[in-house]
Amino acid sequence: MFETSRDVLNWVLAISVALISVFLVWGLFYVVMLLKRGYAMVREISDIIISIKEKLDRIEQLFNLVEEKLKNSASYLPLVFKGISEILEFVKNKRAKRAAKKSNSQNS
Repeated sequence: MFETSRDVLNWVLAISVALISVFLVWGLFYVVMLLKRGYAMVREISDIIISIKEKLDRIEQLFNLVEEKLKNSASYLPLVFKGISEILEFVKNKRAKRAAKKSNSQNS
């Protein structure tokens, strides 16, 4: 089997190449698994960012809706204030009339 030192050298070289190949395949496997995990992580982060963006868009739509409602209702505020002031004036006059009637009936 080992007739010369060259035969021993060839066997050692063959075993060394085989071991190096095994370690390279093993390392390559771990690199691929690491890349796969990294891709999954990036995809998860991307999904989270998309979800956050959708929620922020909904909040922006809500604020725009509230702003639009406030702008539309602001044109009615003078009418509402005028109506409230007239109602308060009416109530004040009613109370004054009641007080006047009460004082007239007590004076009599």
